[in-house]
Amino acid sequence: MEIVGDTHKGHVRRHNEDRIGWDEAAGVAVLADGLGGLPFGEVAARLAVDTVITIARSHHGDDHTWLESGGDPADLIQLANRAVVSYTERDRRYEGMGTTLALLCLAPDEVAAAHIGDSRIYRLRRGALERLTKDHTPVQRAVDNGEMSEAEARHSPERNVVERALGAVTWTEPDVSRHPRRSGDLYLLCSDGLTNMLEDREIAALLQEKRSLKETAQALLVAALERGGQDNVSVVLVQV
Repeated sequence: MEIVGDTHKGHVRRHNEDRIGWDEAAGVAVLADGLGGLPFGEVAARLAVDTVITIARSHHGDDHTWLESGGDPADLIQLANRAVVSYTERDRRYEGMGTTLALLCLAPDEVAAAHIGDSRIYRLRRGALERLTKDHTPVQRAVDNGEMSEAEARHSPERNVVERALGAVTWTEPDVSRHPRRSGDLYLLCSDGLTNMLEDREIAALLQEKRSLKETAQALLVAALERGGQDNVSVVLVQV
């Protein structure tokens, strides 16, 4: 297993409200995108990612990943949510802050993908790119109901509105899916700063080019920035 990541504030935002983290021994990678329309999004994202990494590092065996040791991705996201909510309860200046979260957990024969909000997880397997998460947005719901095409969704003025986020309520509902682990699979966690700038087919093409994992992460960021870089953009790549 190899994990790399990169992040950039983009060309428009004054601050980078994204946060990324990973621990290869624990088999955990995580990405958070602080909600830009709310105060202190970067604080919420940092709290969420730091909580995930701290718990995963503290609760896995010397020869077992966190998931293999019995970890539950949904519980981990609830703990991250509680960290954000507790922070606002202690200091009301931070009330209203929130963040998305995308979480990938690996065991020798299984991969679990969990998320809340519109940060995504993709898997590239044998040249085919598959989105493992579904955005928690009204725009995604409209696409699912046949009321809007994917092309229309990319340009909708409501595309950045999320219906679920960490910090919004004391109990949150992440989506969790589990998949067989196969050697050679490549996973991508990304913020909407990437997916709002690049179509899935463009992301797939960049992931398939022959380069190192670190160079691939940088190529994704550069492509999003060259397309306009209208938001913070972050990626984490996990090669298994």
